[in-house]
Amino acid sequence: MKILQLHSDWIEYEPVKKEIVQAEDVEKKPYRHENILVLLTAVEKGDNEEVGERAIDEVSEFMKSLHANKVLVYPYAHLSKELAKPQEALFVIKQMEKHAKKLNLDVYRAPFGWTKRFAISVKGHPLAEQSKSFTKDDLGQVKKAEKRAEKPAKAEEPKELSDNDHRLLGKKLDLFSFQTEAPGMVFYHAKGMMLRNRLIEFWREEHGKAGYQEISTPSLMNKNIWETSGHWDHYKDNMFFTSIEDMDFAMKPMNCPGAILVFKSSTRSYRELPLRLAELGTVHRNELSGVLSGLFRMRVFTQDDAHIFVGEDKLEEEIERVVDIVDYFYKAFGFDYHVELSTRPDNAMGSKEVWDKAEGALESALKKRKMKYKINPKEGAFYGPKIDFHIKDSLGRTWQCATVQVDFMMPERFDISYNGEDNKPHRPVIIHRVIYGSLERFIGILVEHYSGAFPLWLSPVQVRVLALTDKNNDTAEKVLQQLKEKGIRADTDTRSSTVEYRVREAEMQKVNYILVIGEKEEKNKTVAVRRRGKKEIQFGVKLEDFVKQLKDELEKKR
Repeated sequence: MKILQLHSDWIEYEPVKKEIVQAEDVEKKPYRHENILVLLTAVEKGDNEEVGERAIDEVSEFMKSLHANKVLVYPYAHLSKELAKPQEALFVIKQMEKHAKKLNLDVYRAPFGWTKRFAISVKGHPLAEQSKSFTKDDLGQVKKAEKRAEKPAKAEEPKELSDNDHRLLGKKLDLFSFQTEAPGMVFYHAKGMMLRNRLIEFWREEHGKAGYQEISTPSLMNKNIWETSGHWDHYKDNMFFTSIEDMDFAMKPMNCPGAILVFKSSTRSYRELPLRLAELGTVHRNELSGVLSGLFRMRVFTQDDAHIFVGEDKLEEEIERVVDIVDYFYKAFGFDYHVELSTRPDNAMGSKEVWDKAEGALESALKKRKMKYKINPKEGAFYGPKIDFHIKDSLGRTWQCATVQVDFMMPERFDISYNGEDNKPHRPVIIHRVIYGSLERFIGILVEHYSGAFPLWLSPVQVRVLALTDKNNDTAEKVLQQLKEKGIRADTDTRSSTVEYRVREAEMQKVNYILVIGEKEEKNKTVAVRRRGKKEIQFGVKLEDFVKQLKDELEKKR
């Protein structure tokens, strides 16, 4: 069973046409519910009454955190290609409704077997949009795929999105776009690439200082690699596959195996450890179309991965170094954060003894750094426990981005080793870690966090140079070139519109500084400076003084 749950301000729907013989008899009229949890539900082959009840049990627990009691079970076949027969699906859905009533939920059910026209307004909090999967084979181990989801049908129309939504701001600021030809993927425009590249430049600068080596591994690798890593058993439903010359290949959903193969490509000495291999690796995940959501949930995205190969004696020390670099990055963006430690899940690989050792190393590192943290029982990755960092944005929302995972399992599965001081082979431990997490998702968070008004060091266009009249165009062009030579991201607007109109346009585009050059400025070899969001204008500013001010801001990452 696939469910996409949307905590909604309201939903409106209207049965339009019966699609199957088994469609229920209902009145063709508009329906509306307000402040309700909508469960878009696809019943799959093999689902039974118990699966439906288990789904409602978990939904009921979730609703307590929302302080909500109103739920709509909405048949939505588009979430799956493995649908149950109509009569079986209708039975399960009716049982879900019945069980919800037993739990004292205020439950409603949309008609089964109809094409329905609908519109929905989804709330803006982090838990408002999630997808879940429930199976008959594993009722006790519900796959927790808590994913931000794309609003279906009319909900993706601009009028249904908040003004601060990154999808609207991305289009308005000409940063990126989404096209029907590539669902779950992003098209970066020139300004979006400026922002993306600045994040990458910052990442490379700091990782170079911290002793990381950057690598790049293939996107397509043999199926055998994923069987060895364990992804085949635990993650194959989320992978893309192809066949080449009668051999099976998969697009990588994660970067770990590639980094391990790089480590394994030569004989390693203890003198090389800790070996920190960093990669901006593009990964591919076969997400349901119903859960795609702009930059927040994608099929193709880039992770700022690093895999650190370290001996057990240096494990805690290396975890502390990772915690320090995460802290440095988030402070640069002005983010507060909290920390959570996730422990051994039910589907974990390896012995409890090994897991206790890994969990102990993570917890000890947090204690040494005197960091407050919350423990999440059974929420670790299948190959190791982890520390998650949850940042808080300007809207008060929290986002899980950075993670640090300790892995004793994959070194064993891939049979990797290094030569110790005793000239004998030893098994390293792998620390998996990201800081941005998904680079695309982090960009989406930043766009909404700053409402598109980026600080100078991140801004795609830092300065716009405007000529007061056409007579001042040549001087404006010279000033523009001087700024570019100094490494300032600057442009101009040479349209014949009034200067007031062009200033407004620059403000709309969130440009940090606007320079206006008229006859007086030409004569005195100065510029008039207007800062974003400020009405006052500084006249008589020397260009070299302005550039010095910018350099100071950039140095301090303001």
